[in-house]
Amino acid sequence: MEEEIKISVIIPIYNAEHHLYQAIKSVLDQSFEDFEILAINDGSTDTSLNILYSFKDKRLKIINNSNNRGIIYSLNRGIELAKGKYIARMDADDIAKPDRFGLQVDFLENNPNVALVGGCAELIDQDGHIFDGLTVPLSHDEIFQNIFSSNCFIHPSVMLHTSSVRDLGGYNSTAIHAEDYDLWLRIIKKYQVSNLKDSLIQYRIHPSQVSQKKIKQQRKSADTARFKAFEVFQQCHHDFTPSIVKNSHLDQLTGKDLSIGGDYMEWIETYRKMGRDDLANELLLPALLSAPLSSRLYQQVFIAFKKSRFINTIKWYKNKITSSIKKQRQG
Repeated sequence: MEEEIKISVIIPIYNAEHHLYQAIKSVLDQSFEDFEILAINDGSTDTSLNILYSFKDKRLKIINNSNNRGIIYSLNRGIELAKGKYIARMDADDIAKPDRFGLQVDFLENNPNVALVGGCAELIDQDGHIFDGLTVPLSHDEIFQNIFSSNCFIHPSVMLHTSSVRDLGGYNSTAIHAEDYDLWLRIIKKYQVSNLKDSLIQYRIHPSQVSQKKIKQQRKSADTARFKAFEVFQQCHHDFTPSIVKNSHLDQLTGKDLSIGGDYMEWIETYRKMGRDDLANELLLPALLSAPLSSRLYQQVFIAFKKSRFINTIKWYKNKITSSIKKQRQG
């Protein structure tokens, strides 16, 4: 009889050559060693496959999709093939902290009623520089109070009971670009969930991320999932207390949270913290078209205008004129 593996690490991969080696190595270097890596190559056309084959660790198992099938298909294929008691998620551009698996396994073993545990993260840029931190609600009760208004989990940081995920049918193929949030909402209906206060991963922020490129589809899918889940909870639990945000048309125009404008605003502010004003400024126009009455966005427009070359040119001429006037007075 084949001995059970403790963790199956599922990593969907599509044209991830820039950061893939570092991501895989961070998993192989974990202090907790009882795991398999299911590297799902989703029809990559770059050197990702060559990078995977450069590793000689038997724990790394390479699975090739016949063509590019998308992340939901790849995740569900990983769930189907997983031999571990637990499933750990990881993305091909992030970095796992060395004690990540040890902390999560220890927590799940000591809390058998918990089916899903995530954690906090450090935000890094394309070059791996830390520029911010990302925290999440920790206890089941705190998560339950907030889950209908925010994701509450960092997808590549989570570890789940394999049996629980399979019981729920894996990721929902219709929850495009919000497949993780949809799954958390289904899990919390049946099981306890939690987050660790520890920073478990370094979460890389870059302009090609799906959550930024597909922001409108992600908002639509996330809203569909949370409204549906909220209605189910209301019907099943008479003592159900959390509220849910349903933005009016005016709220959307003013860019309130949980609207397209609010989503753009989060990305703009993140890029500013990252020191990438160029990326932040590229989102100003689509953000303003989505939320033309947002005062927060106009503050960002002012920041962009203030930092622009036009302003610098004006300052240069101002200094020249001031200097010239001073010379004339002294003469």
